[in-house]
Order: sequence, then C-alpha cells, then structure tokens
Amino acid sequence: MNKSKKWDWDYVIIPIVILMVCWVVAAFTGLWPWKDNPYNSYTLQACSWLQGRLDLGKNYEWLELAIYQDKYYVSFPPFPSYVLLPFALLMGEHTPDHWIAWIVMVAGAIYAVKLYKTLGGEKEHVEFFVLFLYLASGLLFVTMNGYVWFIAQNMCFTLSLMSLYYAVRGRGGFSLAFWACAVGCRPMVILYLPLLIYILWKGWKQQNPKGTLLQMVSQKWNWCIATGIIALSYMILNYCRFGNITEFGHNYLPEFTRTKTGQFHLSYLAENLRHLVRLPVKGEDGGALTFFTSDGMAFWLMIPLFITVIVAWGYALMYKRKEQLPALIMVPVLAILHVLFICCHKTLGGWQFGDRYLLDLLPYMFYALMLWKPQTEWFVKWNRPLFYLGIAINLIGMTATYNYWI
Repeated sequence: MNKSKKWDWDYVIIPIVILMVCWVVAAFTGLWPWKDNPYNSYTLQACSWLQGRLDLGKNYEWLELAIYQDKYYVSFPPFPSYVLLPFALLMGEHTPDHWIAWIVMVAGAIYAVKLYKTLGGEKEHVEFFVLFLYLASGLLFVTMNGYVWFIAQNMCFTLSLMSLYYAVRGRGGFSLAFWACAVGCRPMVILYLPLLIYILWKGWKQQNPKGTLLQMVSQKWNWCIATGIIALSYMILNYCRFGNITEFGHNYLPEFTRTKTGQFHLSYLAENLRHLVRLPVKGEDGGALTFFTSDGMAFWLMIPLFITVIVAWGYALMYKRKEQLPALIMVPVLAILHVLFICCHKTLGGWQFGDRYLLDLLPYMFYALMLWKPQTEWFVKWNRPLFYLGIAINLIGMTATYNYWI
C-alpha cells in the first residue's frame, strides 16, 4: 500500500499519451524515429569537430549553411552538436537524431509535470495542462523529428522547463546551467535570465528574510561556474569560426548577406506582426481554407494556450496582486520583448504549421500559468474548448503539412 502511494503514475501516463499521439502521426506521415535524418547539420558538425575541423569541409546544398571566408559552417547555435558528439564518435554520420528528439520531448513532458506539481496547487488537472502544452500548441511539429531546424527548438523547450523547475526548487547551479544550454539552442531565451534570478532570489529570501541580493550573490557565486564554462565554450567557438564571440553564423547565410537589411531589422517588424494575427484564407474554389505553411498564422488560433495565460494573468492581477506583482509585471514585459525581437527577424520561420518561433515562449508562459491560474474546476472547464481546438487544428494541420497536402 505504501509503495503504491509513492508511485506517481502521472510521470508514466502523460509521456505514454504523448508517445501514442506521436505514433499515430508517424503512421500517417511516415516520420518514424528509426529513419535516417536528411537534415542532419548538427551531426555533420559534430563529425567535423571530431576530425579536428570547425567547418564542414564542403557544401551541402540542401542545408542552411553559413559561408565565411569560402568555408561552409553550420549556421545555428552549437549546443545540439555537444549532445551529439558521443553519438557521432560511435556512429559517425548515422546518429539516432529522431530517437534523441523523442527522448528530449519525453524528458520535457516529465519536467512539465514536475513544475506543475511544484507550483500548480491542486494536483488533479496535471494531465490536462501538460497535454495542453504539448499536444495543443503546435509543439509536436518540432518534436517529431531531428531535423536541424527543429531539434534545437525541442532541446531549448525541455532545457527551459528544466531551468525553471530547478529555479523554483532553489537549485541555482542547475537552473542557470540548463538556461545556458537553452541559449546555445535558441539565443533569444537569454531574455529570461532576469526571471530566473527573480525566482532564485525569491526562494533564497524565504530562507534569509534579512538578506540582500548582494549577499545572495556572494554566498551563491558557485551557481555561475557551470554557466560560465558553457558560455565561454560558445564564445571561443564563435571567435574561432567567425572572429566574433557573439556570432553563431546565421548572419553569414546567403539569405541574409544578399539583402541590405540583414537578418534583423526594424523594417521587418510590422509585416511580421501582421503574420502573427492573420487568419487562413478562402481557397480558390470557395471550399477548404488555405493555411499558411511559412511565417506563422493567428497566434491565438495556433496556440490557444496564450488565451489561457492572458486570462490567468487578468485573474491574478485582480486577486493575486500582492504575492505575484513582480511576476505579473516581469513575465509580460519579457514576453513582449521576445515577440518584438522575433518580429524584427527577416522571417518567422520557413516551412512549418503553426507559429514555430512563438513556441520558445511557452515554457515561461507555462510557469506563469501555474502561478496565476485560479485553483477552481471552472477554470479547467472553461479551457476545454480551447484545448480541443488546439489539438484538432494542430494535429490535422501538422499531418497535412508533413504529407504536403497543404
């Protein structure tokens, strides 16, 4: 009896449900995890490193490669190649990228459960909210395989959840280290460092009511050791490749070197903001709607969890102001800054279904939702239509996109 009480089935059931949905999608699309990965830039990079070379040695025309001083480099932040190094050492270019993507996805779901159980108050709705996050947001589109564009985003998502969980638990070394790893997948999540520091400060303050932020820093300086080593590795790698400690390589993609405005520019902002609110349009025959498969669509339709978070924020603003005021200000400000930076990028992502770039916000929105949501049954009931809408549109749209029906 005691053993059964200790066993928490949520950590088993939720990953199984997600994997079952993945199996169904794979059955319709052929995206089985044992297939080779044609877009394996990170593996090629890891293999090159093992051969003592920073560039790839030749051009791979179907991959997005940076061209710098007549050499070809992977144009994305490097952390996924760190993960793939031991696999490349054993398997060469045939690393199990898709299996790794599925494992990373399951690990993220487990940490979402852990974060929910730490912050969520009532425990009976954990399946609803975690499955809302994973199945009704478009996240599955980027976690189903190990394509270069997607595996980094998948890793960033999981690492962000891990970072938030350990911050809430007061384990700053783990939190900041996993955040640094996430930055090495998707650099824009660097914006959320103030939130992590606030969470760590809040937890430390409970144990040290008269302490100051400087005292926390002086006592917990060792939290930054792993983070500093990881950051230093990025800077050294960037400098050795591109002569600039902050340059990952994306600025040297032909797509951006051929335009005067480059990768980021304010002139992109207005158009990209319009993309994030545009609806699918009527087809030529007046029948089926035409969905966009690049640059995103109406954020509230593709990721209805944003509506849930906004409503929870409004509720907390009315009823939880005193205890949640810093987070009520900080999270929206950081999220808005993140969206503005995204929209200053030349594109909102190429081939996709949904709003792929906005997925990077979701771990932090999920954390905020756990803080702000009312502990009532009516809140879950109110959100069920959004949950079913998100599942239906994303699963059908993802299957249609991977099968090139749209």
